[in-house]
Amino acid sequence: MASIYSGAFDTASLQKELVQALEEDRKYKATDEMKKRAIHTASSYDEFKNFVLCADLKPVSSKELQNLSKSERQRNRLYHKKAASVRATTGTLTGSNDSRRPPKSSVEFLRTWKRSCTSDAGKYEYLVLTSPARLGKLFQAEMDADLFADIVACLTRTMERVNPNNEIDDYEAEQAAATVAIGVLEAVATTSRLELMLSFLSTPDTMTLHRLVQLIEGITVAATDEKTQAETCSRIRAAFNMP
Repeated sequence: MASIYSGAFDTASLQKELVQALEEDRKYKATDEMKKRAIHTASSYDEFKNFVLCADLKPVSSKELQNLSKSERQRNRLYHKKAASVRATTGTLTGSNDSRRPPKSSVEFLRTWKRSCTSDAGKYEYLVLTSPARLGKLFQAEMDADLFADIVACLTRTMERVNPNNEIDDYEAEQAAATVAIGVLEAVATTSRLELMLSFLSTPDTMTLHRLVQLIEGITVAATDEKTQAETCSRIRAAFNMP
């Protein structure tokens, strides 16, 4: 938060951050409510997703329709004003400190994951910083299928790159990556509505999840024997409905 981490108490910045945090919370609640309604009415995943994407939309009033017919010059002024406002707000919330401290809520995790973690390395570091245990608690009620797919893809690419030539020198890093992946999958397996989330994964996402588990199975994690490793992978496969 710029108002605190800059070393001085900036009331204006703090007010902006509080307003933004309240808006993020409002959007999160609106999306959550739409999910609960759409799950009973949507006939397909695409329809469900479209409902959720429209959760924060508001009806267009007659006055707003009239404003659409105003001059191009006025529309340009409004556009540039809004763009400047968005840039100012984004600059406040996406500072380098965002991804350097553990999130206190699922909203904070999502915000930092989307805005500050722009590479696999950044996402992986943020997962390690958050820790599997905290991740499970933050999303105990529910984890979005798109977020889970993104996490799985990041872990899979990380494990594929950590020791591509099967070098002994990279074995410890490979073990560490496998330990993180196991922890994340076990944490997600404890969240509510897991079956529902899995049903919304696309075929490529499901294949990536299978690939991640296969990579884990090919590594003997430190401090575990072969039997324990097999039991862990068996539990993960059962939790995520894998053969």
